[in-house]
Amino acid sequence: MEDDVDGGSKEESCITDFECVDVEEYEAFRKNPFMCEHSVDHYYYLLPRAKRSRIFRRKKPPTVMPSQSTSQTKGLNIRISLRRKTMEAVDEDLSMERNKTQTLLDEKQSKLEDREKKTETLLNEKQSKWKDRERKRRKIKPIIDPPVLTDELKEKISRMGVQISQVKLVIQKVLYDTDLSYKHLRLSIPVNQVENKDFLTPQQKMVLETRDIVSNKKSKIQFNLIEPSLEQTKIHLAKWDMSNSSNYVLLKDWMQVVERNNLKSGMVVQLWSFHQDLVPWLALSIII
Repeated sequence: MEDDVDGGSKEESCITDFECVDVEEYEAFRKNPFMCEHSVDHYYYLLPRAKRSRIFRRKKPPTVMPSQSTSQTKGLNIRISLRRKTMEAVDEDLSMERNKTQTLLDEKQSKLEDREKKTETLLNEKQSKWKDRERKRRKIKPIIDPPVLTDELKEKISRMGVQISQVKLVIQKVLYDTDLSYKHLRLSIPVNQVENKDFLTPQQKMVLETRDIVSNKKSKIQFNLIEPSLEQTKIHLAKWDMSNSSNYVLLKDWMQVVERNNLKSGMVVQLWSFHQDLVPWLALSIII
């Protein structure tokens, strides 16, 4: 028992000079549990089993060697230098990306501006064209009010045995480009501008409303036409229904009439109608 007490006193005297440390945290002891830096295996086996999870180490502050301090400083400087270089590279990449993004945005903005300019230019051109067309198509007051037949046309109709009082004015109008183009190939006579609605007989009006069985086109009526040059020719009259209005049109050989009489856009013409022994006639005269 005395040995045990003495041993205990020795252990206590040893413990005062050492500090308990977890075995799991001490790398040397984990590698060899029977050897450690202070040779405490003797005391280790004398400890109760519950306390064998600790070892003893002298209380000494860790000493730092000058060489270790220098190497640590060098390592720290290297890490700082690498970090600085990395940050500079990252900043450079970010600036390049910003420049690329800004360049793309500028290009897109310039494209949008160019597109807006082109659109505005096209709109202005269309608007100017519409204004010119409306200017050309504006209604011109009749030059002669009331309209009268020219002396040459009166003499021509009188020699045909027709009384001048039976001659009716169909329309007095200005010739437009569409009336003289080979694309349209017709003279337009708007129904709402016709002076005498009864220049056609009821039977003729019914014919113009019918359609051909084969072609499904509106039927036409053949008229004899006295041209401004007083020559006579054949021409067809038809009625075209539009979405908002209807037009009578002179078709077939109309462009030959234009060429023979040198008709120009802007001329004011008159179209007259009469019957000779139930044969329908039209007469075209140039006013200016």
